[in-house]
Amino acid sequence: MANDTNSRPGGAQPAPTAPPGPAEALSTARQVEELADELSACADSIHDRVMRDIRRHHGEDVPESEQAAARALLNAEMELRQRANRLYAEAAACIVSALGQPQQHLIQLTVDAADKIRRITRIGDGITLVARLLGLAAAASTGQVVPILAAVEGLKGQLDVIAVDNAPAAPAAPA
Repeated sequence: MANDTNSRPGGAQPAPTAPPGPAEALSTARQVEELADELSACADSIHDRVMRDIRRHHGEDVPESEQAAARALLNAEMELRQRANRLYAEAAACIVSALGQPQQHLIQLTVDAADKIRRITRIGDGITLVARLLGLAAAASTGQVVPILAAVEGLKGQLDVIAVDNAPAAPAAPA
């Protein structure tokens, strides 16, 4: 009978390659679809935010700078929806093994992003946040660990920047 030890020195067995645990992000088609769901929710938040900003003018002319920002955000919304739809369609191809991130962490980042989009005060922060979401969607569709981790870190960093930008001002020192 053949040597069952795979001819390794000392008869050592190869290290078992266990499938990723259920908490490992993007390790199943369902988890990829869950990310697509959250990216779609972020697109909904973008749309709601833009429409709220437009209605704020009560039918009067919207300044050109605001129109340009609204157009950019609506274009990004459309692209985010397209990328989410691609993730749905290609979920099985986007599975990543050993991402090293819990699925809940990834989903919570997108939930936080959708919330920030609704409440953001600086339009530049919003546009950058949407760009980070697009980057995450693009990276997830590659199924490759390094781009996904970079996109997750970029999204987390932008959420941290927005948290600082939107933090309440410190109370004035007593006179």
